[in-house]
Amino acid sequence: MKAFTWVVWGLSLWLGAALPSHAQSPSVPLDVLHWWTSASERRAADQLSAHLATAGVQWKDAAIPGGGGMAAVKVLKSRVLLGDPPDVAQLIGTTLTDWADIGLVMPLNAVAQRQRWSQVLFPTVLDLITYKGDVIAAPLGIQRINTLLYNRKVFNKLGLTPPRTWAEFEIIARKLQAQGVRPLAWSDEPWQMATVFETLLLGDAGPALYRELIVQRKSSAWMDPRVERALQRLRWLRTLASDAPVERAWTESARELLADNAGMMIMGDWAKGELMAWGASPSRDFGCVVVPGTEGMHLYSIDTLAMLVSARPREAAQEKMAEVVTGIPAQMAYNRFKGAVPVRRDIDVTQLDGCARDSWETFAAPRSARVPSLAHRMAADEAIKDAVAQTLWRYLTDTRMEPQEAQRRLAAVIRAPSAER
Repeated sequence: MKAFTWVVWGLSLWLGAALPSHAQSPSVPLDVLHWWTSASERRAADQLSAHLATAGVQWKDAAIPGGGGMAAVKVLKSRVLLGDPPDVAQLIGTTLTDWADIGLVMPLNAVAQRQRWSQVLFPTVLDLITYKGDVIAAPLGIQRINTLLYNRKVFNKLGLTPPRTWAEFEIIARKLQAQGVRPLAWSDEPWQMATVFETLLLGDAGPALYRELIVQRKSSAWMDPRVERALQRLRWLRTLASDAPVERAWTESARELLADNAGMMIMGDWAKGELMAWGASPSRDFGCVVVPGTEGMHLYSIDTLAMLVSARPREAAQEKMAEVVTGIPAQMAYNRFKGAVPVRRDIDVTQLDGCARDSWETFAAPRSARVPSLAHRMAADEAIKDAVAQTLWRYLTDTRMEPQEAQRRLAAVIRAPSAER
């Protein structure tokens, strides 16, 4: 919340002028701010737009390029301060509650009741979008972060099978290197480093310690030897890439995988959607499994759209949008292109590809470990997420820094106000 305190004075310029709710024309366009700009993301957003059009709601696109959504968040803050907020914004994880606290987010309680969200949505999803008794967003899809994609053509040529353990991963890496293939597509972008690290941390630490580290933010837990092991493994994975630091978009790494120049890639399953958008098939060109050590675990990020309060009368159209995007037809269409899985429990699982089916079934299983992503705003605010990513970047780009020093720095930046000192 404190990261957004400066926005409050700007809200006072226009929030008081917001009109009361009343019936709206369904043809009123809705200005939607988001960061879905890659090929697959664009196709997924187009699916939502098409389904909304049939319901009489116009999607007015306000896409902001930039992996991870950092640029979009900045644009949103700027538009709020200028008194011109979008009607709808892609807000995820803890940022939802930050904006709800300052009165920017329109409650969707009536929609949730009419559409029986408490019965059809996964409880984890419903908990995420519920705050102080109000439903504050429309959920779109569940992304699985702990995903390992591999090139089927390269693996078949070398007689390899996807690794289930890190020992198998190391053997595969050596064989790929011997054939002149980069074992792992890599980027030194801080958010991508953080994405890989939290996956390794889940596997090495296990769900219980992961929650202590990421959700409860116990500073003493960060000195656990299992954290050191995850940091050492992260540095080893970095050595499989080029020597010089290279920051590149995740889509470039996906292209390297598809071009047979890399054997594997650790990335959220949105990368699967991107490969499919380029014409690749999960049964022919690539496959996906969980990262070694995370079998039966689901490290998740959930896409959500928040309906924002403004001086423009848009409430009826905003509610209609929330109804449509959470309905089964839009859910199946959007997530098929996005690479994610629906947020609903009542879908036909046979319509999902193998990667998606495993993700959905793992998330749905009563005893599976569902844990929130830090790198993708599910478990920490923007400031903590960025601080962790920058700490990991310094650790990986400065080989003189020992893992224990990185542990101490991570413990300091992620510490919660009420956490153990």
